[in-house]
Amino acid sequence: MKAAIFRGAGHIEVTEVPTPEPMPGEVLVRVHYCGICGTDLEAYQTGMYEPGLVIGHEFAGEIVALGEGVQGWAIGERVTIDNALPCGRCWFCRQGRPSLCQELLSPGITLDGGMAEYVRLPVSLLHRLPQGVSTRQGALVEPLTIALHGVRSSALKPGDWALVLGAGPIGLLTLQCALLAGARQVLVVEVNPKRAAIARELGASYVLHPQRDNLAVEVAARTDGLGPDVVYVCTGAAPAFESALGLVRRGGQVFVLGLCPEPVPTDFMSVVLSELDIRGGYLGHGAFPAALDYLAQGRVRVDPLISHEIALEDVVEQGFEQMLRPDTEAIKVLVRIGGERSVKRKTGNGKRKT
Repeated sequence: MKAAIFRGAGHIEVTEVPTPEPMPGEVLVRVHYCGICGTDLEAYQTGMYEPGLVIGHEFAGEIVALGEGVQGWAIGERVTIDNALPCGRCWFCRQGRPSLCQELLSPGITLDGGMAEYVRLPVSLLHRLPQGVSTRQGALVEPLTIALHGVRSSALKPGDWALVLGAGPIGLLTLQCALLAGARQVLVVEVNPKRAAIARELGASYVLHPQRDNLAVEVAARTDGLGPDVVYVCTGAAPAFESALGLVRRGGQVFVLGLCPEPVPTDFMSVVLSELDIRGGYLGHGAFPAALDYLAQGRVRVDPLISHEIALEDVVEQGFEQMLRPDTEAIKVLVRIGGERSVKRKTGNGKRKT
């Protein structure tokens, strides 16, 4: 089969590798779509993944084989994949904090992932796609769970003002989740005009430009002079982290969902004098059922985020290199590997085993 193999910083190779066989308790999934994540981009630039890894942790596809002892799943079922495999034994898992697991494993990060024609996975990572949700949309369920977990974990209450810094995939999904949570208004700060336009389409009350607009003045003017109750940092750009503390209202919360690879100066004087709450959100483990329900009901839209759809062979030039360009128009790039239109359903073993 073909797979995208991480070889080190700046080097991803699409090559032929053996097709895996599912072990006991596992299934073999034929991948339809796999997204390129910001974490993948950082690994491509810094080399933080282990060489030889099959990359890709945002993906969906179809079960094509069952390992020994697998029950409750059937060949032909369409699935999306949780990217967190906690151990269930460590102190954090026992406290109900599996995303902080000391032995956490993740397809596409520590285990072979979904940017390949086939991937073998333990059944605990599988989530069925509801009728009406395509595998194309299913590839965006994992980032949706991150946004949903972030909003759920934040201090946002119905009637609050919210501000989203960065209208990339996580920011655009956080915008929608904040509106679903009852935010009075959601303001968005974004420099890219295409992303700004999609933010407006998805319900942003105002979209501000960080270089053209005086953010402190504009944000205060739209929040009765108080500032937003919660500021969601959904970008890895250091200036956004620095500005968040000056934009949130006194006694408000800065909730960080973006990953910034460089140290960021922090004004702890403002944190103390304004009694600010600073929190972070990591992964969306546990939010998959709700995320799938939102998609099935049409309450969250993911299709507007998909800006490019490319072949596996083009993942470097049209994927990673395109996304790293300063003038890129890419938002979410999907790699189409199988695709539902090319799949013929198997009927011989198609009944669900119980």
